[in-house]
Amino acid sequence: MIQTVKGRVVDDISEQPLVGVGVVVNNSGYLATYTDIDGYYSIPNVPVGRITILFSSMGMESIYMENISLNSGKELVINVTMREDVMTVREIVITAERDKLRPVNDMATVSARTFSVADAERYAGAMSDISRMAQNFAGVGTPNDSNNDIVIRGNSPYGLLWRMEGVDIYNPNHFADGGATGGAISMLNVNTLSNSDFYTSAFPAEYGNAYSGVFDIHLREGNYDKHEFTGQLGINGLEVGVEGPVSRKLKASYMGAYRYSFLDALAYLGFEFGTGSAVPRYQDWTAKINVPTPKGGTFSFFTIGGTGKVSIVDGESDFYNYADDISTQSGMAVAGIRYQKSLGHNQSLNIALAGSYSSFSAQIDSMNAETLLKDRSQDALLMREFQSLQAVHNVKLGSRVSLRSGLVGKRLAYKFISNDYSMTTYPKDVNEMGYTFLLSGFSEVSYRATPKLTLDAGVNAQFLFLNQTWNIDPRFGLSWKLKDKHEITFGYGLHSQYQGLEIYMTKLFSQAVDSKIYPNRYLDMTRAHHLVLGYQWRIAPSTRFKAEVYYQYLYNIPVDLYEPYYAVVNLSGMSFDKYGRVYVSDATGYNYGLELTLERFLSRGWYYMVTASVFESKFRSIDNILRNTRYNSNFVSNILVGKEFELSKKPTARNIWTFGGDVKFSFAGGQRYIPVDLDASRATGTTVYIYEQAYVPRHPFYMRGDLKAWAKIQQQKVTHEIGVEIRNFTNRKNVYSYEYDVKLEDMRTSYQTGLLPLGYYRITF
Repeated sequence: MIQTVKGRVVDDISEQPLVGVGVVVNNSGYLATYTDIDGYYSIPNVPVGRITILFSSMGMESIYMENISLNSGKELVINVTMREDVMTVREIVITAERDKLRPVNDMATVSARTFSVADAERYAGAMSDISRMAQNFAGVGTPNDSNNDIVIRGNSPYGLLWRMEGVDIYNPNHFADGGATGGAISMLNVNTLSNSDFYTSAFPAEYGNAYSGVFDIHLREGNYDKHEFTGQLGINGLEVGVEGPVSRKLKASYMGAYRYSFLDALAYLGFEFGTGSAVPRYQDWTAKINVPTPKGGTFSFFTIGGTGKVSIVDGESDFYNYADDISTQSGMAVAGIRYQKSLGHNQSLNIALAGSYSSFSAQIDSMNAETLLKDRSQDALLMREFQSLQAVHNVKLGSRVSLRSGLVGKRLAYKFISNDYSMTTYPKDVNEMGYTFLLSGFSEVSYRATPKLTLDAGVNAQFLFLNQTWNIDPRFGLSWKLKDKHEITFGYGLHSQYQGLEIYMTKLFSQAVDSKIYPNRYLDMTRAHHLVLGYQWRIAPSTRFKAEVYYQYLYNIPVDLYEPYYAVVNLSGMSFDKYGRVYVSDATGYNYGLELTLERFLSRGWYYMVTASVFESKFRSIDNILRNTRYNSNFVSNILVGKEFELSKKPTARNIWTFGGDVKFSFAGGQRYIPVDLDASRATGTTVYIYEQAYVPRHPFYMRGDLKAWAKIQQQKVTHEIGVEIRNFTNRKNVYSYEYDVKLEDMRTSYQTGLLPLGYYRITF
């Protein structure tokens, strides 16, 4: 059973096609070819299964990829960029190896790693969600089973930046509060993604408006020779994917996928899920069209987006225990056009025009005590959108020095409407519409002094027209390979993030001026100094040990003027209480810790990853009291072990069966919370918090075990895969919240997700 491996090889800076690159596939023997004048290669008749592939050329750094899955139902398209070698003469060798922990972005030095689609599909508990997959990495917390928030090194998930195809995007998750960075279900379809990067500290200068981490997502290109199809059925949704050529002559391609809520589809078929239960209804899409031209550069169009709705009828909610009926809708979309042009043998230009939209709305009906009928008690809409134009220029000054500079202009629009008829979850009677502008730019340089020593430095700048706040953030990184197996890294970065526009536009009535004012309009950007020292030991070709020690100092943190325990570093994924507050940018904070990772990439059927992180996360408010942040859980650890094996390895077999599975255990300190004065709450009939002890107590430690098993059947031109995943297979009751219940007049404990079996079936042809 055979398949084709093909793709294109270009220079990483000039993006010019590389001619004569040797491409070698090793799978039960050697298959080899060379790239043509346009950088394309094609190797037919490759036996399906796990393959290794080598790209090598004189004067370029070789790239070696191993254990790549080649399926009978889909041709394998691998596009790579190669970097010029500091040593200008090097023979082709088949033992060259690329560090799998090295990110796609060559200017990233510390706290960065690349992740593949296979990782998200393979890791137990990931649910084919790259955010949940990232929760396996060192320093990344798991605060909520029902949400995929990324808590990095004790920072709020609001400090994360999402990026796609080089463009900043809004939160790509369903059922997310506007402005958040996580949600219940990811819109990112792993079947449409290419290798991407994840950063947890001191990231390169091209990334702005973030202080905790970055997800830099890349979409793959479709097959430019053959139409192919993918279908999938699982708890995450009903999915269909298509790809194929737009023009075989130009090697132009399209790729698209659409997904619809599986539970919603069952509801339409008449299946009942119980009285008052909330059935999530959502749909999302991803598409990319790529059109290379012989001399005019490459044009690409990309889009992702989705909508979601959930309603709770005649029941209670963890967020609105006074409401009878709650209906929420959320949506997000991004669309962009990107143009890439090679400007000779050492320069390239990238121009992108993009727009992104995000919205969240809620309607709440509560029981009227007089009429005993349900009346609208509250409704709200939070909408954001932006249009951006950006240009990035890359230039290579010989084999040692490369420069990258860019300029981005954004028009930021907002619409915040809230009518609160009874309670104060949202600011009362808000009606704000408008727009502002953001101008940002960066410049960075990479200098490879020797094959073992690399220096990266840059600067990022932002200017927000709304309140004339600005920043200039320097970045620096160093990588020193002591020997072939040992590497030391160091990084420093100053990072800034402007506040959510809904915070800036909070409007309150002032008796002093007898008018409504905007008390938060001139808040500063939150800023953070990052220092990171790392060590990496390549124990074996497929095994790595990595250690990082870090320190972060945060300042200009907005804190509530009247409730100093409340600061934006404590914001959670559904922080509705952030609205309507008066802030001052006077709080500071710090995070420091140690992270350890021992990882074996898939080799000879085995893989594992063990991570351990210990840290402190504190903030000092305007009352000069040093407090824990909400996310100061103090430790996070993960253990993941997996195995994959084939029943038949004969290429002539009619059916080739592959089985695999893994088990993962996650441990973390309990999340901090504000305790309740039980006696005072009973006396007043409302929740009375003990603010003097804010974030001192915490829930019991978190522990969860996940299992995953799958089977793949390779048939002639068709691949079937079926799998099952059991989250929290020990059914441990991890505490979600510990709150006062006004009806019971006692404390009530809510628990996170118990034992949850999930399954899926996928067909590719």
